[in-house]
Formats: sequence, structure tokens, C-alpha cells
Amino acid sequence: MDVYIVAVFRAREHTMKFNAELLQKGYRASVINTPREIFSSCGISVKFEEYAVSFARQVIRYYDFQSFAGFYLKEGSNYRMIY
Repeated sequence: MDVYIVAVFRAREHTMKFNAELLQKGYRASVINTPREIFSSCGISVKFEEYAVSFARQVIRYYDFQSFAGFYLKEGSNYRMIY
């Protein structure tokens, strides 16, 4: 089963900063096109592995990204908002 988390933002700048923070700490993350099942005005999101969610939440709180639209857990072909 394909399981990972997608971080969705409404601003491209915040997407790129969030991705850079994960990479800087050694987490595997990548910028992807926002899946069409998830609404977002920004066309890109960050994909990362589930084990990094605790650190990812810290990054969101620290930077107070106003454009943050949520974390979505992908399980199989479904997306579910988890934060």
C-alpha cells in the first residue's frame, strides 16, 4: 500500500520553505503537483513520509504559515485530512 503525507499550502513560497526545512533536517521530502482530489489554489504541495509528521507539525507552528491548508494522509487511492 502506498502511504505518505501531503502538506498543502495556498502559497508557493511557503511550500518551498516547508520542503527545504524537511530536507535540511534529513527527512525525505519532495515537491509534487497537488493531487486533484485535494483542493488548493497553489498547484504544488510537499510529499513526505509518515514518520516525519511530528517534525512537520513543529515547522508549521514555528513559521506560522498562514497559507497552510492541511496535512493529508494518502492510503491507497484515498486522501484523508489529518491536521
